[in-house]
Amino acid sequence: MTLGAASSTGNAVVTLDKSEIRQRARRFAAAWAGTTSEHADKQPFWDAFFQVFGIERRQVAIYERIAQRASTGRKGWLDLLVPGEMGVEQKSAGKSLDTAMDQLIDYLPSLPQAEHPWLLIVSDFSHFKWHNLESGASGTFALQDLPDHLELFWWLAGYQVPHRDYGDEVAANLTATQLLADVYDALVSSGYPTGDSREWITRLLFCLFADDAGVWDRRAFQSYLALHTAPDGHDLGDVIGRIYRVLNTAPDDRPGNLDEDLRQFTYINGDLFARDLWPVTGNAEVRRAILEACSFDWSIISPAIFGSLFQNVMSPKERRQLGAHYTTERDILRTIRPLFLDELEAELESTSTLPKLRAFHSKLANLKFFDPACGCGNFLVISYREIRRLETICLRKIAEKERRTLAGQRAADLSLLCKVTVDHFYGIELEEFPARIARTALYLMDHLENRRVSIEFGEHFMRFPIPATVNISIGNALREDWHSVLPSSECDYVFGNPPFAGQKTRAADQTADLKHVWGNSYSRWLDYVTGWYRLAADYIADTHARAAFVSTNSITQGEQIARVWRFMLNKGMKIDFAHRTFKWISEARGKAIVHVVIVGFSSRERQTRTVIYDYPRSSEEPVVEQVPHINPYLLAAPDILVEAANSPLSPSLPPVQYGNKPSDGGYLIVEETDKPANDDPATKYLRPYLGARELLHGEQRWCIWMEAPDADTVRRSPWLRNRLAAVQKFRQDSSAADTRKQAATPWRFFRTPQPQTPYIAIPRHVSHTRRWFTVAFEEPQVIASDALFTASDPDGLLFAVLSSGMFTAWLGSVGGRIKSDFRFSGAVVYNTFPLPELTDRQRGDIIAAGREVIAARESHLDVPLADLYDPLSTPPNIQTAHQTLDRVMDRIFAPRSRPSSVTDRMNILFPAYEALVGHLVKAEPIGRRRRAART
Repeated sequence: MTLGAASSTGNAVVTLDKSEIRQRARRFAAAWAGTTSEHADKQPFWDAFFQVFGIERRQVAIYERIAQRASTGRKGWLDLLVPGEMGVEQKSAGKSLDTAMDQLIDYLPSLPQAEHPWLLIVSDFSHFKWHNLESGASGTFALQDLPDHLELFWWLAGYQVPHRDYGDEVAANLTATQLLADVYDALVSSGYPTGDSREWITRLLFCLFADDAGVWDRRAFQSYLALHTAPDGHDLGDVIGRIYRVLNTAPDDRPGNLDEDLRQFTYINGDLFARDLWPVTGNAEVRRAILEACSFDWSIISPAIFGSLFQNVMSPKERRQLGAHYTTERDILRTIRPLFLDELEAELESTSTLPKLRAFHSKLANLKFFDPACGCGNFLVISYREIRRLETICLRKIAEKERRTLAGQRAADLSLLCKVTVDHFYGIELEEFPARIARTALYLMDHLENRRVSIEFGEHFMRFPIPATVNISIGNALREDWHSVLPSSECDYVFGNPPFAGQKTRAADQTADLKHVWGNSYSRWLDYVTGWYRLAADYIADTHARAAFVSTNSITQGEQIARVWRFMLNKGMKIDFAHRTFKWISEARGKAIVHVVIVGFSSRERQTRTVIYDYPRSSEEPVVEQVPHINPYLLAAPDILVEAANSPLSPSLPPVQYGNKPSDGGYLIVEETDKPANDDPATKYLRPYLGARELLHGEQRWCIWMEAPDADTVRRSPWLRNRLAAVQKFRQDSSAADTRKQAATPWRFFRTPQPQTPYIAIPRHVSHTRRWFTVAFEEPQVIASDALFTASDPDGLLFAVLSSGMFTAWLGSVGGRIKSDFRFSGAVVYNTFPLPELTDRQRGDIIAAGREVIAARESHLDVPLADLYDPLSTPPNIQTAHQTLDRVMDRIFAPRSRPSSVTDRMNILFPAYEALVGHLVKAEPIGRRRRAART
C-alpha cells in the first residue's frame, strides 16, 4: 500500500489538502456527467472516484465481492466493497436507487463481521444515495453536488479516522491505553531514560490528541512522521524533537527556512514543551508503535481520564482494564452536582432577562475552584467542562435575547465573549508528573470546549498559544499553606478525592502529616483523609466557599467521628449534602472497589435544599431525600456525637468481650478435611470453633483447645506435634514482642476469654442489608473466635435487645463499617447504646418478645441465619416476631412514637444518648474526652 492510502485498518495519512480534493471532485463531476451504463462504466467511474482522494482503488477496495441475498438465498455480487467501511451498489441511469439500497442491505448478512461496512452508497451515476448504519442518517445528492458532500468521504483521504466500533466508552479507553502502553514499552526497551520518559510520552499524547481534535490540520503529526522518518526509525527522535521545539516556538521566532510541513504546527506555549529532554534513540519498533497509535481517533477520549490512562500505561506488569480503575465521570458528578452544578444550572434556567444573563455570565467567569488533592486533575477537568458548557448555553441565550447571531463576526469576538478560563482552576499535587498530566488535560479540555462553542456560533475559535496558565502547585497539601495557592477569600468551591489510608495502611510519612495537621488532637484512629477535612474547615471558615470530599465511610462512623466532627462543628461547619455509603471506582491502580461517602459542607446557610443521597444497595442509583438538617452520621438528626465508652452506659446491659484470639498462623484452627483420624489421641482436644461466618452461614470448623500442656498426647500424636511446632515457629518469627513470648506455650490460644457458661455469640461484621442484627445462643464448649464478641445472657434480655430494630439502627449509624457491612464494637456501639434503666415489667416484656423470635427461628433450624435474614426471603413468622419485639422496644424508648425507619429511630436514640451521658457531647472540649479501652 502506498503512502496516503486508506485501508480497512484505518492507517490513513493525509497527502492531499482539502482544497485540492474539492477541485478534483469538481473535475470528476464534470468528466462523468451524462454517464449511464452500469456494465460499461461502473469500474472506471469508481476508480476515478477514489483518485479524487489520492487513492488507488485496488489498494483499498474490491469489485464484485461474492455475497448471498438474505431474502432468497441466491448468490450475487456486491459491486464494490471497502472492507469494514463502505459498500457500493451501482445501477444504470433510470434505475430505482431505493431498490438498489434494499439489494445492498440484503447482501450484508452474508458478509463476515469484519467486512461489514458502516457506510452504504448506491448510485445511478447522476445521483448518490447514502445511509450511515452507525448513526442512522441518510440522504441523497446529485453528482454535480459532490464537492458539497465530501464530509461523507474525508476519511478516505485520512482527514477522519474510518469508522471503528470500539463497543463502548470503556472499550475505547482500553484500546487507547494499550496503544499508548505499546509506545511506552517500546520507548523503555530502547533504553530511553526513565526520568524523561513520562514527560516525553505526555507530550506525545498531547500531539496524538491534537492531531484528531483540530489543534492543527488533521493528521499533520502522523503525516509528518510517516513522510520524514526512515522505516528503521533511526531518525525518529530527531524528527519528533523538531516538532516539540516548533510547538514551543512562536511563529515570528521560527527560522525563516523552516520546512513548510513544520510551519503548519500551532504554537502551543505554556510549559508543555519548554524543558529540554534527552533525545529518543528511535528504532523500527518505536516508530511502528507511534504510527499505530496515530491511527486511533484520540478525540473520542476525554482528557478527564488522561491521568488514569497513564497510571495503567506506566506499570506494564500490573496493566489491567482501564474501566476497573479510573474514577468515572458519574462519580465525579456525584460530588460536583450538589456542590455547585445543580444550583448553577437551576439559576441559568430561571434567568431570562438580558441584564441578569450578563450578570450570570460574569459570575461564571469569576468563580474559582480548588482541588487540594488533585492528582491527575479529573475533578478539575470535569468541572471546567461543565462550567464551559453553562457558559455556552448562557451566551446562546444572550445572543437570542439580542436578536442576533454571532455568525460572520471575527474569531476575536468569541475570544472576548468566552470568559471562563483554566487559570481559575487550582490544585495541589504531591508529585510533578500527575500535576503535569492535570495541566495538559485542562489545556486540551479547554480546546475541546472552544471547538464546541465554535460550532455553536459558527466561528473558528482557538486559544493557542495558551494565554492562561493552570494553577497546579506541587507540594504536600497537608503541609502546604492553601492560602498561598489560592486565598480563601477568592475561592468558591473546594473539592476532590484525597488519599484513603487508615491506621493499618498509612505510611510513616502520612502519619507524620496527620500529626502535623491535628497537633494535640491527633489520634491513631484517624484516617489520612481527615487531614483534608480539618484544613478545609480552617480554610473556608467565615467565607462564602463550600467544600465537598470523597472519603472512606469511616469519616462518618465509628471511633474517629467524634474527634473529627467536634472540630468541624466547633468551626461552624454545616453539612449541605451527603452521599451515604456507595461503591466508588478507585482511580488508583491495584485497589479494589472501595466503599465511600461524599460529604459537602460550608460555614454558611445553604440557600438551596439540603439533600441526602441514600444507596439501599450500594451499586445502584441513589434515593434522594430532602431534609432540614444532616448530622455527622449522615442522618436527618441532631448534631450529637457518640463517644467511645469503657463499659455499658446503660445499667441494664452486661459487659461484652472479644472472642478468643489464636495468633497461630492458622495451625490451631482445623478445617473439616484436616481433622485427624478418629483414633488419634489428639481428637479429645478438638472443639467446635465459631466465628462470624460459621455463626451466620452454618459452616463448621474446629480448633485445638488445650487448657494445659499434655506431653503424653503430643508424643503419641504426630498430627498434634506438627501443628504445635508450626504454631511455635510462627510465634517465634513474629515481629510483635507479645506474640514471641507466647511461643513457649504453642498449645494455647494467645487470648482466651472463653465463657464458662452459655453465652450470646455476637458477630463483629454483618451485611448492611439486614433489617435486624443476628445473634445466637451458644454453649461454652463451642469456642468463640475473635470474629465474635460474647456476653452472658442468662434470662434472654440481651438477645432481645440486640435483635431489635432500635439496636440495628444504632449499629448501622454509629458503628464503623467494613466495605458497606456493619461493624459491631464494644466501645463505640454496644457500650454507648442508650437503653434506659428498665422496670421489671419492661424487662419482662422485652424478654418475652425475644423468646418469640427464638421460637420462630426454631421452625427453621435447617436454614442458616444469613439465609433466614436475607431481606428477600425472611419467613413471615420471623418478620412477625421481630415486629412484635420492635413495638415493645419502641414503646420503651418513645411511648408516643411509632418509628418506621432508621432516621426515625435515630431521632429518638440520639436524644436518649444525650440524656444518658448527662451533657451535650458536641460541646465537650476534645481534651476532656474520656479515653476508651480497646475492645
